[in-house]
Amino acid sequence: MPLVSVDAKTIPMVHTENISTLISDSGIVRYRLQAKIWDMYSNTGDSYWYFPKGIHVERFDSLFHVEGSIVADTAYYYDRKELWRAVGNVVVKNTEGTTFETSELFWNQKAPSNDGKAFYTYQLVKITNADGNFMYGRNGFRANQSLNPIFLFSGKGELNVDESTDSLQQNTISPDSLQIP
Repeated sequence: MPLVSVDAKTIPMVHTENISTLISDSGIVRYRLQAKIWDMYSNTGDSYWYFPKGIHVERFDSLFHVEGSIVADTAYYYDRKELWRAVGNVVVKNTEGTTFETSELFWNQKAPSNDGKAFYTYQLVKITNADGNFMYGRNGFRANQSLNPIFLFSGKGELNVDESTDSLQQNTISPDSLQIP
């Protein structure tokens, strides 16, 4: 039999197909992860997980109600850094019903809950709230672990205004300093 030379760095240590798993944090189930393919690479300097055929992650509250979700065409998880990178048709939903759509998103799980740099991207992002109002961050956004508040880079948007109330005195938004409370 002929010998075949293989570079161990190019072969996953674990290859799993059609996976659906629950992930706990401090003994409490917090996430459900679903993927067609899950490859784990640990023969490299920076070990990582790779999801080449897409990923769907849901976050649960203590009563197992879905608090939020992330869907992407491809994803990477750098386990030592606790950093996710979602690529291609990324859609994120948070507890307030806000939807984020972008081509690339990073999620730093190590960031403290109030750190405004837990979620971020430097790509175009469309953010739609539960009322249908939307805005764009032409150069991305950043937010804390609950995706609220959001800081848009080069923001622009549309707001539905009910003119029968005095709840809004001014309905113009400065695109360069848009922050959502």
